[in-house]
Parts: sequence; C-alpha cells; structure tokens
Amino acid sequence: FLVMFYSAALFLAIGTFMISANGTTTYGVILSGFLFALLLECYWCCQLVDRLNEVNTQIGILLYSLDWPVELQYTKATASRYRQA
Repeated sequence: FLVMFYSAALFLAIGTFMISANGTTTYGVILSGFLFALLLECYWCCQLVDRLNEVNTQIGILLYSLDWPVELQYTKATASRYRQA
C-alpha cells in the first residue's frame, strides 16, 4: 500500500510538471485523466483500509467484552456458543 501511495505521489508530481511545461495538448488531457483516475484509486484504497481498521476494532471490542472465564468452560451443552462466536 505504501509503495502504491508513494508511486502515485511521484506520478502526480511528474504529470503536473509535464502538463505545466507543455501546455494544454491532447497528451496533457489524457495524462490529466490518468492522474485523476490514479487519485481516485488512492482514495478508494484509503477508504478500504479505514473500513478494515474499523471492522477490526469492532471485532476486538466484541470479543474482549465476552465473559471469558464463563464462556471458556467447554461442555457439550454450551458447544453451540463456540460455533456462534
């Protein structure tokens, strides 16, 4: 993820320089479209990582709020609780 982020920052810097140096041409328009798509991809990946972190935190809170000493006493009558967890 970090490599993708730094390569996207590098591509944005190079692309911005090329567009500003060459002016508005067909190549510049195509390049700006590519850079916009690259920005969207980075944004979506950042959103995905944020959602994964939130789900991870929620799972951790849910698991650690269980009554562990009582729940870990395994008997055949309470075996379904382990499958549910």
